[in-house]
Amino acid sequence: MAKKLVHKHGRPAKGTSSITQELIVSKAMNLVKEEGLTSLTLAAVAEKLKIRTPSLYNHIQDLETLKFEVRKKSLELFLLYLQTSLQNLESKKIKIQTLISTYRSFAKEYQNLYELTLPSTEMEPLLKPVGDAILDLVAKNLGVSNLDEKVVHKIRILRSVLHGFIDLELRGGFGKSESVEESFLILRDQQTNVFLDFLLD
Repeated sequence: MAKKLVHKHGRPAKGTSSITQELIVSKAMNLVKEEGLTSLTLAAVAEKLKIRTPSLYNHIQDLETLKFEVRKKSLELFLLYLQTSLQNLESKKIKIQTLISTYRSFAKEYQNLYELTLPSTEMEPLLKPVGDAILDLVAKNLGVSNLDEKVVHKIRILRSVLHGFIDLELRGGFGKSESVEESFLILRDQQTNVFLDFLLD
């Protein structure tokens, strides 16, 4: 009589596809996208993968490592999102308008992942390259080539204005009947003119 196979603790369930770090991070990222960072636990990811939690340790060090990988992927997604939207544009005005609109679109489409792109990467060596790539792309499409003190201040102000609008919008902060979209277009055009005037100084 054949010996009955027993599923041992920590091993993938019978019939489960091969588990990789890439797959784990992908599942974790989808979990954060749908439910927010507070929902990200090893147990929750293991459940999505239909494996036992200890099996994750064959591919990922701990929860903090997984959170780091999700943040890195979120920054890379943001960079790709911007690159895709901004390619093949020629007019300075259109570039600035598109950049501003794309920033908002990403925040609304990937609200929970957008939150992970907000902290600075300046003091994080493993994240700084993608952070720098985003900043370089933003500067290029704003029409500036040298990130001097004046430019840094201008970009910080633009980002703050955009984030403030987006945060209020996502939190239901605009209660009047006037079109929120129209308000955003006014903001976009005002900020576009600020940068166009700045480039002429």
